[in-house]
Amino acid sequence: MTEPKLRLNLTNKQADTNVTAAKVKQASAKKKAANETLDEAWQRILAMKNSSPDQERLLAVKKAISEGTLGRSPSDAGKRLSKAECLRLYKELADQQREETLRKMVEKTPDNYWLIQDEATLDKFTAIVQSEKEIVFDVETTGTDIFEDYIVGNVITAVSADIHAYIPTKHITDGKQLSHDLVIRKLKPIYEDESIGKIAHNGKFDVHMLAREGVTVKGFAWDTQIAHHILNENERISGGSYRLKDLVTKYLKIPSETYDTLFGKAGFHEVSDLKVALAYAAKDGDVTLKLRDFQRLHLEKIGLLEYYESVENPTIDVSLEMEQAGFVIDKERAAQLGEELRKELVGIENGLKKHFGDINYNSPTQLTDKFFGELKLDRYLPKNFKKSTDVKTLKLLAPHHEGIALLLSYREKTKLLGTYIEALPQQVRKDGRVHGSFNQAGTVTGRFSSNSPNLQNQPGFARKLFVAPPGQVILSGDFSQQEPRWLSHFTGEEVLVNAYRNGQDLYSTAAAELFGLPIEECGDGSKYRKMMKVGVLAVMYGVGPKTLADQLGISEKEARQFVDDFYKAYPKVKAWIDNNEKTAKKKGYVEMFMGRKRRLPEAKSRDRFEQFRAMRQATNAIIQGSAAIQTKLTMIELQKLCRRKGWTLAWSCHDEVGAYVPENITFDDVKEFEQVFLNTVKLNVPNKTDIEISRRWGEGHTISEWFKSKEDE
Repeated sequence: MTEPKLRLNLTNKQADTNVTAAKVKQASAKKKAANETLDEAWQRILAMKNSSPDQERLLAVKKAISEGTLGRSPSDAGKRLSKAECLRLYKELADQQREETLRKMVEKTPDNYWLIQDEATLDKFTAIVQSEKEIVFDVETTGTDIFEDYIVGNVITAVSADIHAYIPTKHITDGKQLSHDLVIRKLKPIYEDESIGKIAHNGKFDVHMLAREGVTVKGFAWDTQIAHHILNENERISGGSYRLKDLVTKYLKIPSETYDTLFGKAGFHEVSDLKVALAYAAKDGDVTLKLRDFQRLHLEKIGLLEYYESVENPTIDVSLEMEQAGFVIDKERAAQLGEELRKELVGIENGLKKHFGDINYNSPTQLTDKFFGELKLDRYLPKNFKKSTDVKTLKLLAPHHEGIALLLSYREKTKLLGTYIEALPQQVRKDGRVHGSFNQAGTVTGRFSSNSPNLQNQPGFARKLFVAPPGQVILSGDFSQQEPRWLSHFTGEEVLVNAYRNGQDLYSTAAAELFGLPIEECGDGSKYRKMMKVGVLAVMYGVGPKTLADQLGISEKEARQFVDDFYKAYPKVKAWIDNNEKTAKKKGYVEMFMGRKRRLPEAKSRDRFEQFRAMRQATNAIIQGSAAIQTKLTMIELQKLCRRKGWTLAWSCHDEVGAYVPENITFDDVKEFEQVFLNTVKLNVPNKTDIEISRRWGEGHTISEWFKSKEDE
């Protein structure tokens, strides 16, 4: 009976030995740390798995310590140098550098930077500005929310006089400032004088802010942010940005610190030293002018100055008008739909519990364990297919398990509820409308995008929450087959061109031609028409055989054969696409309508994968970019029509443009609206647009339906 005791004693001795060893190891480590040199500490810290930003910060601290401009805290002096301490020191270093940068900015402020603090100087300056042909303008604000933040100062550059002024009005400072109302009253005639050209960077923001002060900016002549997108639409792709300071540093070689670097998250009103405010704000006007001159020179060299001035610059005003119009949201309908969705989700969750138990259906980890650990559903996936809970994988699993279909429905309805039904009413501003933003330079092809809300992503379910303002209706036009018409225009392929000229359905006509079938068998709803539609889009968008096979539900071999047959039947399409690729390889770019370029530098790469990727973009860029230009030109003309009629241009979504018009709109009014779509940009095939009139987006009536219903009232 002594054996267990013996074992216990041995176990205790072993434990004591382990503790002793640990203490010895710890003591050894402390001794080693105490004897560690600073160089050894840096070798250890810099060898860690640091992120790139952290590594840069650590190196900056190391340099500052070695130069003697930064020292360790006395409380840390006896401790081993750690990464955490170094990152704390970086904050101290950043503050030092910021103060030094601001000091030098003030010290080097040019003589032609004016800080205007009294009425006499303001009057002198406005007299100079009123004789100018163009000015740069910018407003400094408390933040970037055009509805909640406010203006604290005005920046104006008198171009010919070469004076860059800052007029502070609402800084938290002991320095002298003019009355805000006085300054706005004095500047309003200048801002609203159309004969004085206005230059800005991201000028929409400034125009919106001034509009809240009762100022309507007129004569907008140049936006350096938009213009730069014409010069280099790949700026972000190549790791750059369209921020003013980044552009002037990169292209003009003028060192310029960003706002965040100098002031962090503080609003400009918190800059209490008005000399600092002048040095920063007046420089904005100065470098914006220099950047405009640089852009104008280069746009003229490449033959795109006229394009910018006739298309992109007027489109800025179109975007402004649409953003100011806003959207009316049916809050009652949203609440009703939200309640219905919540009830549906309760039922779906009960079904999910029966299938999968009480787990978190939003947790990829728990779902993965359930699907592939417990239920072994990976047996239904193709070999080497990644075990995932993404939509693509779930769709493959859905036919094999009822609960997966429920989960897909759960995700769809949860997104509808959170992203659309609940989110939209929360975005309503003080004026009772949702005001999103429209970006004419948001894509590399120049196609319009929007956000807050993103109209392009609004499902039909959510579109019905957008309604016309009281006493008005939504009049909208949607280009019919806009991009295939451009394909027909560029290629001159007879079957495609004649189908449009004869008013026939392109896809049915082309399908009958390709498959050798009577057109009656290729009508709407037929598999042949669907194949042709998908095939034409695949050709335009550079879709590969695998993706095309998935879209058509055929094998990859059959998809390749389909494309081959398509090109044989339509050789002009093939010749045009081949020429696009040849041009891209030779020049590194392709040209859209009006000569706008889509740069594809990878087309000249020796890397076959990069070159292949560029080739797939070449044709799509020409078609999508040209369609985008057509839409912009059409919107410019629609804005003119709306202003003549007293209507409001309200939004753009894909190929559709909508306006708010009076309920008593006439048939002739609607036909004028339609004619703008049909005739603004003429192709070698007729344009077509689908016109709808509605009180609620997504529940539109055709022209004949609308006026028939009005007759019946």
